[in-house]
Amino acid sequence: MKIVKFLFFIFCLLTFGANSGKAHPFYVSICQVDFNKKNHSLEISLKVFANDLLLGLKNAGRSKIYLGEEKENPNTDEYIFDYLKPNLKFKVNDTSQVYSFIGREIETDVIWVYLEIKDISELKKIEVECKLLTEVLDSQNNIIQINNGDGIKSLLLNKRKQRDTLIL
Repeated sequence: MKIVKFLFFIFCLLTFGANSGKAHPFYVSICQVDFNKKNHSLEISLKVFANDLLLGLKNAGRSKIYLGEEKENPNTDEYIFDYLKPNLKFKVNDTSQVYSFIGREIETDVIWVYLEIKDISELKKIEVECKLLTEVLDSQNNIIQINNGDGIKSLLLNKRKQRDTLIL
């Protein structure tokens, strides 16, 4: 029950407590994974602070991106996807999966990234490895919420614990 309260607190801070252009005292991302039974896919929505993502991209050798600005680098989507591939991985029912980049949206000071894993007929077990931003922010936490249609289960991953599994 403590983790549910913690996740709710973090969600509220991300949703209501972020001030544009100001530093924030916590470092967190939220990754929502929804199993779409009709389309046999996992629909993944990743919410992360834009300035944190820019820091991760800069550390990966991608600077001068100007996220959301008129002079934004035209290769930004490719750079984000290239950053995510080694830092966010999924195994479904003991099989490694490859996701597709669907798109992104900028919302004040956060960015939403949309991904999809196709050809998932059932979701019994999921292993998530998430190292997002842990290479640049020691206190980064990554919340993973899995919705298989029967309810939501969550994982809390960070620099010390980068991988975990849920049996659904």
